Amino acid sequence: MPSMNELRQALTDYFLAVDSQKSACALDLSKPIEQLEFFSRNPPADFDPQLRHYLESRSYRKAWTWLEGDTPAKGSCGK
Repeated sequence: MPSMNELRQALTDYFLAVDSQKSACALDLSKPIEQLEFFSRNPPADFDPQLRHYLESRSYRKAWTWLEGDTPAKGSCGK
């Protein structure tokens, strides 16, 4: 069963890879995306419903903000 620490690491890896895309040494995005997709399809039972929503919606910045204890800004879905 995936843990919150594994989710944090997957999000960190994703953001690093996204930020590297304009550099000459772009990181591969496929593994972090695969990991995040796994979390969205198989969330642990103890994941907060709001966190599940962010993962299912691929709102990774909002998921990160939520994990940091802050309240993400409402998006187009209003959640």
